[in-house]
Amino acid sequence: MAHCLTCHQATTGRLCPPCADRLGQRLADLPHMVTALGAYLRPSSQVPDRLGTHSASPDAPLPVVEAVLDLVGPGGIVTVLETWRQALAEDMGERWPAPWGDLDGRARRAAAALHTRLGYIRLDWPAAGDLAREVEQLHGAASRHLAPTERPTVVGHHPAEPGGEPCGGRLELPYGGGDVRCARCRATWGPLQWLTLRRAIEAARTAADQAA
Repeated sequence: MAHCLTCHQATTGRLCPPCADRLGQRLADLPHMVTALGAYLRPSSQVPDRLGTHSASPDAPLPVVEAVLDLVGPGGIVTVLETWRQALAEDMGERWPAPWGDLDGRARRAAAALHTRLGYIRLDWPAAGDLAREVEQLHGAASRHLAPTERPTVVGHHPAEPGGEPCGGRLELPYGGGDVRCARCRATWGPLQWLTLRRAIEAARTAADQAA
């Protein structure tokens, strides 16, 4: 009797049925996670404004959560899935075309190709345990960013009050709406107050651009 390469329970083949099922579900989830994580890389000017009809002013050209870039950029989820798919194709004597298209499409194709060969992976592939563990790690890392649905949207930075120094803290809009709060000084603005503050931020930005 063989033992599962991930949970070490007695089984036939390389993975026990529950571990194979979990691998299959995670492979199905990862392409959707790549798409969802992409939203965290957009400047806040592209994030829907829940307080009005216009987009919020961009807070920075970089991701708010830089760790997300590691997951969806080179060496991240897509690269890992394609590397495993290529290794499987080589072991099975199949031809695996060079990656093409956008990240979402590449993730879908690589994950689907692995998923359709799950039977072979579970019963016969010696690398099944390593694949399952790495997919689990990627799935867990992505979930830590996506699971907290209460993650606030960064809508700008706290400008200078009249006659004062700029705070510079991130201005965050809670998930689902509510008062905008400065992450540094904890000052808050209700919806109407925020509209006034946003105009001040935009005016300050315009003045800075004109002075440059």
